[in-house]
Amino acid sequence: MPDFSNSCLNILAYAGLGEGDRNKVYQKIGQFAALSDQGAADDATRRLRKELTSYYYDIYKLVFFKTLEDPRIPEEVMMFLYFGYIDAKLAGEENTQILYEMTQRIGLDEEMRVFTFYQWLRLIYTCKKDPSMDEFSVDYITTLRKLRREGSISEAQERADLTDGKKRVIFEIDNMFKGANRMMSSRVTTFVPFFSEQVLTRPLDKSLLDYATIHKTLNVIKALDYSLFYRQTVFAAPELGLDKAFIQVEVLPDIILMPVVGTRAAMWQEITGAKRTTPGRFMLPIAQEEDLSGVLIKLCAEFRWELCKRIQGARWNDLTERSLTSDYVDYIDTYRKNRDLTQEAKDRIKSAMAKHRNSYKEMFVADYSTYIQYESSGALRHNKVVRAILFNYCPFSKVIRQGAIATNPQYTQLIERYNNKMNHEIHLFGIAVGRIEKAGHPVPQELLDHKAFLES
Repeated sequence: MPDFSNSCLNILAYAGLGEGDRNKVYQKIGQFAALSDQGAADDATRRLRKELTSYYYDIYKLVFFKTLEDPRIPEEVMMFLYFGYIDAKLAGEENTQILYEMTQRIGLDEEMRVFTFYQWLRLIYTCKKDPSMDEFSVDYITTLRKLRREGSISEAQERADLTDGKKRVIFEIDNMFKGANRMMSSRVTTFVPFFSEQVLTRPLDKSLLDYATIHKTLNVIKALDYSLFYRQTVFAAPELGLDKAFIQVEVLPDIILMPVVGTRAAMWQEITGAKRTTPGRFMLPIAQEEDLSGVLIKLCAEFRWELCKRIQGARWNDLTERSLTSDYVDYIDTYRKNRDLTQEAKDRIKSAMAKHRNSYKEMFVADYSTYIQYESSGALRHNKVVRAILFNYCPFSKVIRQGAIATNPQYTQLIERYNNKMNHEIHLFGIAVGRIEKAGHPVPQELLDHKAFLES
């Protein structure tokens, strides 16, 4: 392993800080590393944490832009970009070696679905991805449009800023990175973005995430909830005699590994821009200290809830327009009068609502997690009302329907109703495809994919 004893000064020099600023930050890092309790509540420590947090994001911007012109980026600089590493004493010698070895292994995800934050910023810079929404769900395009309407920028400036890599990256760091990083930290109230040994609650090598593990875990969830990432869209092929058909297409989320040690994750946005068939964005700490499966299941639950709200718009909780969110809200609002629920079930719902701060979304996330983790294997945990809602909008895959729950009386009627519905859709779809084949045309791949979805 290279000598990392001067990491801090080397990274600060790489960022281009002047000698005075470099020495100032170096001293602050040294003070912080020397603290026996970096999460202490005294004024001096709080002030130091605040100063270091401010320095971090300024340094991150400087370092990132410098790497764009550097064909041979130093290893310690990449460790900073990937993990927030700044100093060997702060990180600990063993952790420094682990971070170095991990840096050697990090490449590009073959499926191009999981990205380190540094890789993600490069995609933003080159306009291959758009900047994320801010904490108020406002995106970069909307921000520029608002500035132009206010007269702060001209129409020509707006067009130029849309493709200005530097401004796009700064927007992403200021409006997503700062909030998401703190949100996922295992120490939200005493958060400092520089990597420190003191924040670890388990061995670092057991927490660091890699692309294969993330794909494998997400594929397990998809194998249970097969329609999880599918969206309805319109397919038209007039040349084949098909004017319009509603089909389902799978749109997998972008997953961004943030340079932080954490116990949480974030379903940051369910779509990108206004188009409904664009990827959502999941944020994970690159060192995840909680069980990854449980964390991803909760993200998928949030995704289902927020996507339904997005599609339904203002009527997301209007029962006259049936949807996952409207049915679930009605279930919570009327459970006290619901004759299909026992008194014991009503008491459990009341207790759960208090636990989840009377939040419909938090209640749904908890119920969905139980549905995926337990009900999918035949271990019943839900009452019949919420089970019916979940199975109606988040049906289990054919493997589960014909296996673990096939003969369970609580699911028999639900499965029968589902099969009748899907058989009807498959029949109608077969008629449309039959016309195309009869005319001697090859069936488009989009329709073949939709057929596979209907048969899942």
